[in-house]
Amino acid sequence: MIDIAICDDDIILTSVLEKNLTLLSKDKSLDVNIDIFYDGATLLQHITNGHIYDIIYLDIEMKHKNGIIVAHELRQLGSKSLLIYVTSHESFAKEAFEVDAFRFLTKPIDQKKFELYFFSAIKKLLVKPLYFQYKFNREVYKTELNKILYFQSNKRITYIISELGTMQCYEKLNDIENFLKEKNILFYRIHQSFLVNPSYVKKYRYDMIELLDGTEFTISEKRRKSVNEVFCKIKGEELIEF
Repeated sequence: MIDIAICDDDIILTSVLEKNLTLLSKDKSLDVNIDIFYDGATLLQHITNGHIYDIIYLDIEMKHKNGIIVAHELRQLGSKSLLIYVTSHESFAKEAFEVDAFRFLTKPIDQKKFELYFFSAIKKLLVKPLYFQYKFNREVYKTELNKILYFQSNKRITYIISELGTMQCYEKLNDIENFLKEKNILFYRIHQSFLVNPSYVKKYRYDMIELLDGTEFTISEKRRKSVNEVFCKIKGEELIEF
């Protein structure tokens, strides 16, 4: 069972989203439960009472409590839900990044993007853990990729900083980055010596990032464009060059 919440004060839109999700789920034989909320406070109370959602479609411009505030409170409650923002504006990238928003949907809803983002969310929910395999002192090790905060190279050694501690390997950072790209796994190459997992980034601006543990890194000037491109890919946006 995949639990989905739709939180939007537009009654007509919530009905359309619910209908589309029901049809897409039936077409792929997915077992889903969909709950509708017309304000953020009711959604938060439902989650406080113990309900867990896999995916939440969240309107940003709600009257009493906007989606940005609701998302921050969701994360404070420990919610790991995939947040798909539904908005009439595209000027909330920084705020959405801070709560790890999965995707943006701009009103009026584009059906192709709606389907793409829904199935991307389902794929993320169902995917099995990926492992990074490496060598050190003639021994072969592996660790879960999603638990790696970042890679840091220092001379001939690359350090793997993860939730489980710090490991070392002989693989070069460029080789690790290329390997991840081949697997369609996106990391931020913020510096010649650093490769950062986006899942652990709390704040992002053009010249720096801050991790969930408060660690801050400067984004080197020549890497800023490529980091922004990765950011846009992760958030499902299109980068328009000027």
